[in-house]
Amino acid sequence: MEKLNSIAVPTWKHLKVNYFELKEFQLPLIKEYNKEFLYIDDDAKEEAIVEKTNSRITQKCGDIKDTYGVNDTLVQLAEENYNSGVIAIIPRNLKLKEAIRLEFNMDEDNPVVVDNNVIIAEEGSKVTLVIDYNGREENNVFHNGITKIIAKENSEVTIIKVQRLNNTAYHFDSNMAYVGRNAKVNWVDIQIGSKVGVTSYITNLNEDLGSSQIYSAYMIDGKRVQDLSYTMTHRGRRTDSVMEIKGVLKDEAKKVFRGNIDFKRGAVKSKGAQNEDVLLLDKTVKADSVPMLLCEEDDVEGEHAASAGQMNEDKLFYLMSRGLSEKESKKLAIEASFSPIIDKVPFEDLRNSIHEELERRIVGEKYAHI
Repeated sequence: MEKLNSIAVPTWKHLKVNYFELKEFQLPLIKEYNKEFLYIDDDAKEEAIVEKTNSRITQKCGDIKDTYGVNDTLVQLAEENYNSGVIAIIPRNLKLKEAIRLEFNMDEDNPVVVDNNVIIAEEGSKVTLVIDYNGREENNVFHNGITKIIAKENSEVTIIKVQRLNNTAYHFDSNMAYVGRNAKVNWVDIQIGSKVGVTSYITNLNEDLGSSQIYSAYMIDGKRVQDLSYTMTHRGRRTDSVMEIKGVLKDEAKKVFRGNIDFKRGAVKSKGAQNEDVLLLDKTVKADSVPMLLCEEDDVEGEHAASAGQMNEDKLFYLMSRGLSEKESKKLAIEASFSPIIDKVPFEDLRNSIHEELERRIVGEKYAHI
């Protein structure tokens, strides 16, 4: 704990989240998450290996030793002291039609979730995994997770993460993928909760023709803070990456976004693009964006863009002239921006819950108690 609290992470220091007290969550005494959290189609159970994480199975990913994620200490905590999570091994050429669903409902009896998730997609396979972290009760909760993906040749993996924790929660989430030849990894990241949220996504496009997309939507209100870090590392030839980020800040919220596209030597004919569009609803918010292109190869294409501004006044006037209040008009405009990303969630009940949470935060009362 002393080591974690002394780590110099520039953006964390800026957001003042380095010095929270881990001891209040009793992390050395982590107990098993005692609710059912794994939901999978019966047909998939018979064809794929999907089990709750255990040390015997996680040895299959023992070759993943790269430093990655939020920071080394929290990654180690998730790897060695997890209390939940799954490993999914999708056999060759198996394409699962139904998504695997993990649901972590954090409450007074289960205030700590440390999940260790491993997805191995064999050649030609396809799988979607949806993970929902939620908790409305106003008690101290702590989440720290790690998700590793190995996407082998011609496979496709889609990971959808929804974070809608309460306003006292700490949320740390580390993600990494190895993408094989002509394989594809899709990330969908929806963040609309927690007091402090720090997320990291690192995708390694190691082999030729691999591709990866990140679609992210975040809503930050009150005095909440969010640190988002997305990295695409191109090593193979003709690899392709896209980052599309939509954000909204209101009240006194603070956010740092770092988007990195890194072309390594040998990644000829590769392409990478990133775009972040942030809507600022109040003058008291603070939004920092740090898009970065790194390049060791000549024959590549890279582009990035970041924009931040207030809601279009003409659009707002038009909606209000149709009988909507100012808050309802803003809600409609925000949902229109977020919908292409939210619609990627394959479960209708979860999509409805996301829209309800957005409405509560935009139209509901201001979070003066945070």
